[in-house]
Amino acid sequence: MLKILSALTSIALFLVGHFSALGQQTPEATLAEVQVIASKFPEKLAQTGKVITMISRQQIQASLGKGLGELLQETVGISVVGSRSAPGTNQEVYVRGANTGQVLLLIDGFPANDPSHISSVMDWNLINLVNLERIEIMKGGQSTLYGSDAMAAVINLVTDRSSNTITLQGGGLGTHAESIMLQNNAGSFRLGVSAQNTSTSGFSAAANQSEKDGFSQQNLRIRIGSSVGKRNDWDLSYQGERYRGNLDAGPFTDDLDYSSSARNHAFRGQWHTQFTNGDLFLRAFHDITRRNFRNDSLYIPANAYSNYSESTYEGVNQGAEVYAKWHLPYGLVGLIGSEMRQQATTQTDFSISAYGRYDSPDIRANLAKIQLWGNYVTLQKHTEKLGLEAGLRWNSHSLFGQSVTYNVNPYWLIAAHAKVFANYYTSFKAPSLYQLYSPYGNQALKPEYGETWEFGIDQSAGRWSGRLVAFQNKVRDGIVFQSMDEEPYGRYANFAKQQTRGIEAELRFVHAKFSASGSYTFLDGNVQSIVGAVDSTYSSLIRRPKHQVSLRLSQQINTKLTLSLFTQYVGVRRDYYFDDATFATRGVDLKGYVWMEMQASYAITKRLKAQVLVKNVLNQQIVELVGYSGQPMNLQASIVYRF
Repeated sequence: MLKILSALTSIALFLVGHFSALGQQTPEATLAEVQVIASKFPEKLAQTGKVITMISRQQIQASLGKGLGELLQETVGISVVGSRSAPGTNQEVYVRGANTGQVLLLIDGFPANDPSHISSVMDWNLINLVNLERIEIMKGGQSTLYGSDAMAAVINLVTDRSSNTITLQGGGLGTHAESIMLQNNAGSFRLGVSAQNTSTSGFSAAANQSEKDGFSQQNLRIRIGSSVGKRNDWDLSYQGERYRGNLDAGPFTDDLDYSSSARNHAFRGQWHTQFTNGDLFLRAFHDITRRNFRNDSLYIPANAYSNYSESTYEGVNQGAEVYAKWHLPYGLVGLIGSEMRQQATTQTDFSISAYGRYDSPDIRANLAKIQLWGNYVTLQKHTEKLGLEAGLRWNSHSLFGQSVTYNVNPYWLIAAHAKVFANYYTSFKAPSLYQLYSPYGNQALKPEYGETWEFGIDQSAGRWSGRLVAFQNKVRDGIVFQSMDEEPYGRYANFAKQQTRGIEAELRFVHAKFSASGSYTFLDGNVQSIVGAVDSTYSSLIRRPKHQVSLRLSQQINTKLTLSLFTQYVGVRRDYYFDDATFATRGVDLKGYVWMEMQASYAITKRLKAQVLVKNVLNQQIVELVGYSGQPMNLQASIVYRF
């Protein structure tokens, strides 16, 4: 880590000197103009030391024809395994090489968890890009503000509250999508309704098979709100999501009647009161997620252990939070809050074989439930050149008792538009209910605890802007699945420690109607596991590349036509799968690949725009998971009407 920091310091000093000589700052590159909500309230990007990436409305609209995972995959430091595989594939989101369950998803600032999931994460296939205004990605351990799960990053999806649009999409792989979004204000009262439908015939999930695995998704959102007097405001929303997809039996193995489905119902409410020197927020939410996996008996693969199987998972995630921000004496800004979350799950699983029916032990919500109470406080101080945020959180878990996390985030404006920052975070993640109470569960599990260091520079000058960050994450008592020689042939256990380090580099150039942006991610990590007297160390980058490079070029041809090209190199990855022929787990190195997209956007009128997106232009054989297919070359076209 010291070598990385030393090299980063040398590069940073060179960039400061080089960028400072490029000329006067252009308005488009001004850090102070960008607003984010990394600290639960809008603040200028220039006044935080945290590493934040924002995906704008313009980028989201240009990505019509993609899923959320595909868009996140383009972001520096993020790898979304499954995003370029068959529609409906389980998507694993890795940020900076950390495990997939160490990323917290927020929707409009509300936690979006599925307590029935192995890692308690939301099923990313439920989410549609169309109704999003922007995406904020806050890297590093964010547990002080956001509690459990926020060990590697927080991804906040901000929904659109102002657009009136109709969107139609269609293209290759038998894909079509329709959406409508309506917003209306009558005096102080606000009403918003949106609905989306997406369907695709897809392609075979298993490699070297011909049967298509289709996918369909529907979303509905209703939001109402109003101001009360000059200082109060309330907001209520309902969001319903569902999908249905076809699955295959495993690596290289087809299945004609294996399907998955999921439904989510989310109710969210907020009250906001503004004081002379601050703001107060009251929030509450209630989410219900239900997933079903059914393998019917009309088609039985050669490797099948049963003729019929069905699994049902239901998770309830609910909570309430109150927090306030005050402007204090001596230029200090304080944030104090208290949050209560409750989670529960019910799960059933049975199969029918030549030996009869077998029911796995059920999981019941009256047993598989937890409560988590957190209280936090942060202080911020900003001067003309320096800034500091420090925070502390006390957690009380119904199963694991009390714990404390904290963060320190200083920054220094070394030039008019150059910022150096150094961050330290501690974080935690409680074991999921599945890891505790499933047939493979272990109620002796301990929570995971993390420690993150960051050092970097954020610089913009003239037509150039860039950011360089070195980071190191350490996790102790991480949770893994360990195979066993006796029934149930596996269980969840804590390993000794995991360490991941790396570099994120971003560079952007804008000149007139042309823009170019590039990024590079380097990762290196290992896990130390101690089982009995055996102490072993191995790479932790399973399915995650050590090197990932992205480049985007965009040119506005005239007032109506814009063309863009995106290409990404994803390096070699290590994957493991269970070989039915040998009854053993095998390791395979997946080849690196180049992904390329071309996109054209044409403004037919001020209100009507047409877009064409060609994915996997080189038609490379993408392999994200051994034995499974990658997305072939296909074209997606869309028309957007704003009124």
